[in-house]
Amino acid sequence: MKVCKFGGTSMANAEQIRKVCQIVTSDPERKVVVVSAPGKRFDKDTKITDMLIDCAEKYLKNKDYESILSSIVLRYSEIARDLNLDDEVMRDIESNLRTRVQMGYDSDAKFLDRMKAAGEDNAARLVAQYLRKIGHRTHYVNPKDVGLFLSDEFGNARVLPQSFKNLTKLKEMDGIVVFPGFFGYSLSGDVVTFSRGGSDITGSILSAALEVQVYENFTDVDSVFVANPRIIKNPAAISELTYREMRELSYAGFTVLHEETLEPVFQRGIPVNIRNTNNPDAPGTLITPVRSQGFDIPLSGIAGDKGFCSININKYMMNREIGFGRKVLQILEEEFVPFEHMPSGIDDISIIVRTQHLDSDKKSRIMERISKELRVDSVSFEYDLALVMVVGEGMKHRIGVTTRVSKALAEKSINIRMINQGSSEVSIMFGVNEADVDRAVIAIYEEFFADGNECEN
Repeated sequence: MKVCKFGGTSMANAEQIRKVCQIVTSDPERKVVVVSAPGKRFDKDTKITDMLIDCAEKYLKNKDYESILSSIVLRYSEIARDLNLDDEVMRDIESNLRTRVQMGYDSDAKFLDRMKAAGEDNAARLVAQYLRKIGHRTHYVNPKDVGLFLSDEFGNARVLPQSFKNLTKLKEMDGIVVFPGFFGYSLSGDVVTFSRGGSDITGSILSAALEVQVYENFTDVDSVFVANPRIIKNPAAISELTYREMRELSYAGFTVLHEETLEPVFQRGIPVNIRNTNNPDAPGTLITPVRSQGFDIPLSGIAGDKGFCSININKYMMNREIGFGRKVLQILEEEFVPFEHMPSGIDDISIIVRTQHLDSDKKSRIMERISKELRVDSVSFEYDLALVMVVGEGMKHRIGVTTRVSKALAEKSINIRMINQGSSEVSIMFGVNEADVDRAVIAIYEEFFADGNECEN
């Protein structure tokens, strides 16, 4: 058995959905299909999920939401018409959308998640109906009916352990199962979504629960590339990655796979195959527990991401104060601010956090608490920070990687604000100014891959 997940571009219109169904039906082992909401049909188009968010926010602000809701219905109607589906399908979908609006709500977050989930849910209904129309026994399955339960963290849920056992009942269904991605239900019965792009996570959860031979994740690129194709023209393709390498790259800005996707399949050693809906014969990139080809190549990927800031704390004799780091992190925990990295010296420590988790009030409270409760010499916030990650299991087997990266950045007059490396030696983080992040990625790529000597991995 295989689980295959299709992203938003694969669901954007009827032509793409036909491709999806051809891929699914071409392999009898593809028994479970996870779908995203319809994405962009062209560059300036709007994704269905963004339209649903707009609709929900207008409703919550008592603004006119009918026009955007009608546009959402029209998008689905066009897909259904072009697939030659009967009118009953669209009546059901329009009823589903309007019922979500009219059900009422006791919190904005619950209402927003209920509306966002409509994108994937109704896409799954369309795909299931089309597969039945072309002669395949197919089941649309709502996550609630098979017990996909999530934490009640609206917009950022995590799967609950009992879900894996519950989902094994999918094995008993004959034919093809079409399952909407991105959402599940809390134990109290509310719709709850993962963070944006979370359909990848749904596919991974199902793969783990069903213990499939491979989780196929179909997107709009032939493979994962060494660097972002929007920054590097024709970057080298990657044929194989380990879980740890892909996890680091996803975290650092590779959008081909949601950064939380790999946890469920990692626990069971299930490989993930990134493939292209528009070129299904391409082998794609295989993500596995260990790389079969060894570690002759030091780097597997280079990624950069903006939107970080550094909380810089200085206190003389900090290294002699037992529990100092714990106390700092406790303050962040109580302010609901997760940290990303924590490079330190003997008398200073820097806590790297995403700027999105800070507002002016939180910043003021954190500064005041650190100053008073920890009696530090100084505390400051440093913004406009970007992180560039060089990732590769092969780095631990190669001397001089950090030297080559530093040299490449220096030659382009890019200042390194900080460096951090974990004990696994799978990645090295370089902090640079946000304005320099793309130039940094280009400089490192040219250092390791421009001559072609290290492109095949």
